[in-house]
Amino acid sequence: MLPLKLLARDWRGGELALIATALVLAVSCVTAIAHFGDRLTRAMHIQSQTFLAAERVVSSSKPVDPAWLQEADNRGLQRAETVQFASMLAAGDQFQFAAVKAVSNDYPLVGHLEIRSAAEADKKRVASGPAAGEVWLEPRLLPLLDLHMGDSLQLGDSAFAVTGLLEHEPDRSGNLFSMGARLMMNSADLAATHIIQPGSRVTYRYLFAGDNQVLDSYFKWLQPQLTEHQRVIDLREGQPRVASALDRAERFLFLAGSLAVLLASVAVGLAARRYSLRHTAYVAVMKSLGAGRGKVLRIYLGQLAALVLLATAAGLLIGSLVQAQAVALMADFFPVDPPPSGWHPLLVGLATGFACALGFALPPLFRLARTSPIRTLRHDWSNPDRREWLGLILGPTSMLLLIWWLSGSLAITAALFAGMALLVAGSALVNRLLVRGRLATLGGGWRIALGSLQRRAAFNTLLIAAFGTGLLAMLALVFVRTTLIDEWRMQLPENAPNHFLVNIAPDEKDAVQTLLADNGVVSTELYPMVRGRLIAINGETVKDRREQDGALRRELNLSWTDKLAPDNRIVSGQWWDQAQVDEGVSVEVELAARLNLQLGDRLRFSIGGLELEAPVTSLRSLDWNSMRPNFFMLFAPGSLEGFPATYITSFYLPPEQKLLVNDLVRAFPSVSVIELDKIIERIRDTINQVSLAIESVMVLMLVAGVLVLVAGVRASIAERLQEAAIIRTLGGRRRLLLQSLVLEFGLLGCAAGLLAAIGAETTLAVLSRHVFDLPFTPHPLLWLLGPLSGALLVGAAGTLACRSSVSQPPLRVLRQLA
Repeated sequence: MLPLKLLARDWRGGELALIATALVLAVSCVTAIAHFGDRLTRAMHIQSQTFLAAERVVSSSKPVDPAWLQEADNRGLQRAETVQFASMLAAGDQFQFAAVKAVSNDYPLVGHLEIRSAAEADKKRVASGPAAGEVWLEPRLLPLLDLHMGDSLQLGDSAFAVTGLLEHEPDRSGNLFSMGARLMMNSADLAATHIIQPGSRVTYRYLFAGDNQVLDSYFKWLQPQLTEHQRVIDLREGQPRVASALDRAERFLFLAGSLAVLLASVAVGLAARRYSLRHTAYVAVMKSLGAGRGKVLRIYLGQLAALVLLATAAGLLIGSLVQAQAVALMADFFPVDPPPSGWHPLLVGLATGFACALGFALPPLFRLARTSPIRTLRHDWSNPDRREWLGLILGPTSMLLLIWWLSGSLAITAALFAGMALLVAGSALVNRLLVRGRLATLGGGWRIALGSLQRRAAFNTLLIAAFGTGLLAMLALVFVRTTLIDEWRMQLPENAPNHFLVNIAPDEKDAVQTLLADNGVVSTELYPMVRGRLIAINGETVKDRREQDGALRRELNLSWTDKLAPDNRIVSGQWWDQAQVDEGVSVEVELAARLNLQLGDRLRFSIGGLELEAPVTSLRSLDWNSMRPNFFMLFAPGSLEGFPATYITSFYLPPEQKLLVNDLVRAFPSVSVIELDKIIERIRDTINQVSLAIESVMVLMLVAGVLVLVAGVRASIAERLQEAAIIRTLGGRRRLLLQSLVLEFGLLGCAAGLLAAIGAETTLAVLSRHVFDLPFTPHPLLWLLGPLSGALLVGAAGTLACRSSVSQPPLRVLRQLA
């Protein structure tokens, strides 16, 4: 019971306040981030699944084996079906081409539909599609067919009543290039229309949802039975932009949690060191009365165990309450309610508490147990002995192992290790330069500041490393966050083309451009387009390689041009104006890598039954996010002019000009309009939600960073009381002491900030290339922001925290020392 009695005494005396606070804040910060990250990740996945209206989808060009669906039912999975095709609608004398979607009663499995009962009515959410005998239309179909709500239209052999205006369907983005405005109907009415006949171009989609393990097991069973005309679609394939954003957001949250662990550990280590130094005299007295090292160690280990249990429990509770309150306050910003988190965040918090204690609080206690009884005769708040540096091995090692476990990423762990290694090595070098400074001629404040730096030379190395770690974490997180969000927003810039026109006949080119120009719409260049299939590479047929890449199993859109588009870049080879050739093909670089194509390889294509062969003259990288027409294969001008071609272009159409689409359809009935505006809006909304999640985590990271600063400053407060009392007794003014504090902590902060900038740049380089799959670019602002923020933050925190050391009356401090 002795450790518990001493724990209660020390608690009443305030001895354990800092280490307990550090542990509680460490566990609560990490627990809150883990809870918050887990709930946000779950919410983002739920939101992202609405892009599919399910968790998994099987797409097929014909109905699948009923046994597949029966197996899904037997496994307890939810399922729904959709059938999509293009057809002509008729209403009186009006006809209009539309994208028809027949849905089962259970559609959608994830997400919701939104409709209006009239053009001026408010949108309302509905859980399922139209009833039998009814259809819902996209609003722009009403003027095209001269219809009103409640009117009847003809689809195939059946008539349907128009009962709703379709405003939102969750999986419209599942097919970016669906043609025409949407009509939604009940799949029970499909057979009576007699539209689908042998040879019809139809897409059957089978939607599944349920327990993840059951889904994985079902699709593992299904995969070997799929043909080349069937494929499984998940978020990664259906919406690669959203999937990429979610992947990077999850990695960012793992990184944030890892950095929070690192910051909390540093704070606990500094607090434990201060605690051990304050108890040196107690241990010396105990040893002078006959207590052995083992007895002392058992007492303090018992205290530490009780403290860690209490602090960890409090941290788990506070962290859980903080994240719950944060989610409640931001509920209006989330597209879906974040679901409750599991038990994993509590395990993370528990592991953090014990790892901090074992790695950072335990080494100072071992040092404390080695205290000599001679300390009863003298007070010594000097630098740590050499054996304390063993804690610099145990602490970081335990933290890196914990970070590896938390992030599941060796790259993140390696990046943080590289940054920390630079910090520790640089701290010793920079501190050596500081203590050798000869700035005493600048005034008394400088002399006191430099004298303080020289007296604490070894400890200042540790302090610079601690401050640098906190600054490194905050700088790295800020710049990673900025890079990620900027990169996401660059994917879909404002005013990016959101409509495509395809199947433009050669004699309609000028008329289409004139109509767009008359309405103030600027389009991209019109590209000719023919359909062709790659059939041979260097004389070898690709028939046996069709499983290697989807580009070999389908017809490709082929084009030619003499101008290199601004979103294309030649990676190797030469463009036509430099190559001086009248034949050849330029291939997209990623496709070339998948097919193992090299410059000079000869490709043979089948175009409308005729064959064409051309050498590869260049490889191009493309920016697919530009929303401009882009092609895997671009031919030299004139190469394809003997083949019948149509033209394609894209343009940005603001919402207020949406009815221009109807004018285009009326004026050019054979031209197909691909509308991407709603899809782009949904992708942009999802990315904004991901950005919000990242910015929310930044607030919690600032708490952990401030904790390191406070713990570092408070670690030397006792000896500063002594020094200030002596200087004031000898006539030093309070203003002079405050000036010396500002200079001392400002120099430490500037040195820590410079090292943090070096470490952050190294960390960012590793993270960009190996974690976030982004090109690395140097950050010049980092080298200015690091030293400046270090000097300001550490200087302000140090001065405010140590202000009490120069405010207490010298007589009171000297009496305490006596």
